Amino acid sequence: MRIYLVRHAESVERAGEMPDAYRHLSARGRVSFRETARKAGEEAIRPARIFTSPYVRAVQTAEILAERIGYEGEVVAVAQLGPGFDLGKLRVMLDSAPDDAELAMVGHEPDLGAVLTQLLSLPRPYAMRKGAIAAIDLPGSGSRPGARLVWLLEGERKVSEATGLLR
Repeated sequence: MRIYLVRHAESVERAGEMPDAYRHLSARGRVSFRETARKAGEEAIRPARIFTSPYVRAVQTAEILAERIGYEGEVVAVAQLGPGFDLGKLRVMLDSAPDDAELAMVGHEPDLGAVLTQLLSLPRPYAMRKGAIAAIDLPGSGSRPGARLVWLLEGERKVSEATGLLR
């Protein structure tokens, strides 16, 4: 099974009375993520489903991803991908998916970085940059160790192995 962990792109700053969940992508975030999503399309990203946090900035990021890779399904907002996403919530989501499925999951930091760190058994915590996409191969249902980083796109930077995350 392959999963794509996607951190939402750059959003507007917190201001005034606007609730965090309503913060939307900045113009720079939209432009930058369109380019990252285009590059992901060149990597043959073809998820069977795209799941996203219900927060506006994550939904907008998921919609840009869907558009740029030619995804024709629905983008599905799920509470599990909101703040507080962890390895347990990931496993629950994966339990209902076929072992050969590709799934994209758009969410937030520090949660995605913590999940990535745990899946890859990294020796120190990793924080995903805004708009980053990590392709990870999981053995079986994802409940066993042995996940492998296929690639990570962070703007202009592409990492092809987990050791590159530590540089």
